[in-house]
Amino acid sequence: MRNIQRFQTMAVKNIKYRALSEDGQAIFELLIFLPILVFLYTVIFNVGNSINVSINQQKATRRFLYFLAKGNSYLPSSNDLNTFKSGFVRAGISLVGYADRLEGGQQPIAPCFKFNALFTDSVDEDCETPNSGDRSSSYVRVFSAYGICGENYSLQGNKWTVFHSGSPGESDPKSKLLACAVQPN
Repeated sequence: MRNIQRFQTMAVKNIKYRALSEDGQAIFELLIFLPILVFLYTVIFNVGNSINVSINQQKATRRFLYFLAKGNSYLPSSNDLNTFKSGFVRAGISLVGYADRLEGGQQPIAPCFKFNALFTDSVDEDCETPNSGDRSSSYVRVFSAYGICGENYSLQGNKWTVFHSGSPGESDPKSKLLACAVQPN
């Protein structure tokens, strides 16, 4: 009987010793892993926002192109073809891109989003003047574009005409295969 009591007493002391030695372990683990969890949350949040913005931009861009087309099956429009005159001899696509604003010679600038991270050393960086050189930027620009294939046009002189093969009114099978392509000069 004494051996059983002594064994029970040792077991109780052992349990008390373990409980005393593990006090604060959960708080210590929380302090170690909380910054990692916060960092992962910000990464997931920023990437999710970028994807959401890209999806919404794509929806707006697609809807705007269909609004511009207004049921016109003869795309690209004459305005699109006139923009292609400077560098293409054949065109068969109508394109629209999403831009936050236009700069200088009508160059589109995409919306910008800051990608927050724990260990960034750049405080003087902003979206308009990103880091240069070998350092990576904390900003992300999200671009969106959408296009519709249409009739294939050929530039002859200074005028765009529908691309046909030898006989009038007969479409070239190659032009249908390449309808979505543009051919540079």
